[in-house]
Amino acid sequence: MKDEKEKIRKFFNMQYVKMKRVAAVGSMILLAINLTLTLYQYIEHRDIHPYIGIPILFVAIMLVILLCAHIYVKKMEMYRTEAHAEVVFNPFSVYAFSPFEEMMYTNSIVPIMEAMVHLLPKGSDERKTLDIKSKKFRRWCEMGYIPKDEFPDKLKEYYITNMQRRL
Repeated sequence: MKDEKEKIRKFFNMQYVKMKRVAAVGSMILLAINLTLTLYQYIEHRDIHPYIGIPILFVAIMLVILLCAHIYVKKMEMYRTEAHAEVVFNPFSVYAFSPFEEMMYTNSIVPIMEAMVHLLPKGSDERKTLDIKSKKFRRWCEMGYIPKDEFPDKLKEYYITNMQRRL
């Protein structure tokens, strides 16, 4: 029952994300078309043919929108907080491993850590510490995420879900 609800939730969430990605571009184009057809009335009396005037107005409006977007994003750096929020609220960038990361860690980093354990002198504090950390890291790789109780205290505010499982 819970898996069925999860599938439904994932399906609707995926549709929402698809619409969100397309809606910004679609609404910008609709805005430009609306402004073009509204503004054409004011230049119509100059004997500019609609097949020429409307596309020229459309391109001019789109260029103004792109210029404003460039100034907003690059010059005023207003997009920085939104980019930061996308990183913080993305579980794969906060506590879950992407499939690529999981494969890389499991096949390269964990074996290196385990090999380093055997290079250190037996009974040394460094060897014990590295052994504990390598076992913990291997367990995280097997689970596919870092459990909330093992997440660093100063970063727990970024742990955005209570679902303790692989995404």
